[in-house]
Amino acid sequence: MKQIIIITGHNNFASGILSSLTMIAGVKDNIYAVDFLSNDNDDTLEDKFNKIIRDNKDSEILFTCDLMGGTPFKVTSKLAFTNDNYEVVTGINLGGLIDTSMKLDKMSIKELKTSCKDASIKSVIPLEKIITKEEKESNEGI
Repeated sequence: MKQIIIITGHNNFASGILSSLTMIAGVKDNIYAVDFLSNDNDDTLEDKFNKIIRDNKDSEILFTCDLMGGTPFKVTSKLAFTNDNYEVVTGINLGGLIDTSMKLDKMSIKELKTSCKDASIKSVIPLEKIITKEEKESNEGI
């Protein structure tokens, strides 16, 4: 069964992250961006999803959202509860999305969901500044 990813989020989050993904990983025919704009509501957002769903009948879908609790998350969760072939990951980032896009059609949709979550978490890495004793001494003056 074909798998697709639908990225969604507030304002231009989805189209922006898809633009970055395309620059880094190339064009992907099975990844869609659905922006939740200021003039949208639950119904208009769901209509946008349903158009993609109709165009990809019988596909497994991984919805990826910007943050938990917002309208994009709420609407995608509602859709996921209506179909066992739909899964949702929220808190997506570019690192997680790049990794996940490379794994489409290589594992079950439930495994893909878990992999997406794990890759997103692993891609958040704080910079650790380590200053050696020699560097510190050389910066203390003449």
